[in-house]
Amino acid sequence: VQGYDVAWWRARHNTHHVCTNEDGSDPDIKTAPVLVYVRDNPSIAKRLNAFQRFQQYYYVPVMAILDVYWRLESIAYVAMRMPKMWWQAAFLVAHYVLLFWVFAGQMPLLGLMMVLRGFGTGIVVFATHYGEDILDASDVQGMTLVEQTAKTSRNITGGWLVNVLTGFISLQTEHHLFPMMPTGNLMKIQPDVRAFFKKHGLEYREGNLVECVQQNIKALRYEHLLH
Repeated sequence: VQGYDVAWWRARHNTHHVCTNEDGSDPDIKTAPVLVYVRDNPSIAKRLNAFQRFQQYYYVPVMAILDVYWRLESIAYVAMRMPKMWWQAAFLVAHYVLLFWVFAGQMPLLGLMMVLRGFGTGIVVFATHYGEDILDASDVQGMTLVEQTAKTSRNITGGWLVNVLTGFISLQTEHHLFPMMPTGNLMKIQPDVRAFFKKHGLEYREGNLVECVQQNIKALRYEHLLH
């Protein structure tokens, strides 16, 4: 229905949950070459090309391409597994035939829909993980799920309305600790999770959407490392 293959999404999203923000393993943080998170690392800053040195400025508008990118990645996932995934390919073809038929003569409207959908999804999804710690193999050895979640997830504050508008993606910490829990119940366990983090000296990361976006932009900045 959304233009994404289910098997593709499960493989991508389940891997993200198993190895959240692990360098080389989490597909969600593979954003290069469009976005290269510097995170105050001088060696990374020095390797940025001329285009990437504007990334803190184009970060927000580039979120608009996420829907198109995911669509293309989903198509590539199925195409690389042909003919085994022939019926998934048939469903994708049917989706796009119907989509282009509905928007016949209104292609600019279809383009606008994809841009708005991509921007709305991207600005929220990126706010919850991408600006947080990146872990390597040595970091995660002996680390519990709770400890890893504390270092790699950030909630978006704003209460019930923000939770509903973001599809409860805003409660990313709780979602990663209890991935099978119905999203409507995540708010109910949030006080317990917050108290647990405080008891064990773990940082409970959160901020409003603007603050989360600023956190990502901060992780992209490089100029201060070249002096």
